Amino acid sequence: MDSRRAGLLAVLVLLGGLAGCGAFVEQADSLREGGSLAGSDDHPFAGETVTVAVEGTDRERALAAEGLAYWADNASEYADFDVEFRVLSPGATPTDGPDVHVRFVETVAACGDTEFPAGCAPRVNASTGVDRPASVEIRRGLADESARLVVRHEAGHLLGLTHSDRPRAVMTHERELATLPRPDATARANPWNDSTLTVALVGDEQYRPELDYALDYVREGADGAVPENVSVRVVADSAAADVTVRTVPTDDCTAGEGSCLFLEGTDPDVDGAIETYTSAEIRLVGLADAASWHIASQLAGTFHTGDSPDRLDEADTRERRGDWHG
Repeated sequence: MDSRRAGLLAVLVLLGGLAGCGAFVEQADSLREGGSLAGSDDHPFAGETVTVAVEGTDRERALAAEGLAYWADNASEYADFDVEFRVLSPGATPTDGPDVHVRFVETVAACGDTEFPAGCAPRVNASTGVDRPASVEIRRGLADESARLVVRHEAGHLLGLTHSDRPRAVMTHERELATLPRPDATARANPWNDSTLTVALVGDEQYRPELDYALDYVREGADGAVPENVSVRVVADSAAADVTVRTVPTDDCTAGEGSCLFLEGTDPDVDGAIETYTSAEIRLVGLADAASWHIASQLAGTFHTGDSPDRLDEADTRERRGDWHG
């Protein structure tokens, strides 16, 4: 049969802004209107009760059944033939085997031209036929409605539908999907993607000693505020750095001299809060001195161990301008 495979791309929400406030959603590409009906009475599944073996937990099996049930009411309109999917009980195997095998997996393998698919299924039509059981993969860990949507989408491919076909709400190639609830970044001791952070200075090189002094304190653990397994290194390429320290004379983020922290990260469970930080910018605004204290305070503040950095908290204005951490 045709080896082409189609998947649904998960598009995650990115959150960014002052101290992690604010949000924006990555916009999916626009898709052309149109699309044709995929099937006919010659489709391998036309008019059939398609048996489906689901490899997964009881919850995943129930979600698969609920997602597949959509097509009992809608296949005739969108695929031009009737079909019913019947999920088999665990361990039940028809004499001639199931027609479809759905597996819930941690990572879906590469699927056509989709780099990070949430699901994958062969696109079946009258000309391709079907190698039974047709193999379908669904990424596990998705929230209930997202899992149902991915199952509906992949079953649409089994019925011959493409990403440009109706119903667009089901067959669109890129969708925002939510995972099961995850701890927010503020509940994680290290909410970064990695235990090694790269830092770059952007702006006046006179701040280089201040940056080095601040990072020495962070490398020492910042009085328990930074987890022990975290390391920090300076890089020259700001575009490749996890954290950029930028010097500016003025900025709307603060009324006078000071610093601002801008965080960006992922929100896979779509609860409106960042779960993992992917980048940060520490903006030093009009600071003639005390820059090292501001850098250390802002960077240590991206970790949430529960320990307070005493030498940061207790430093007065005069101490911030000197050797505040010894």
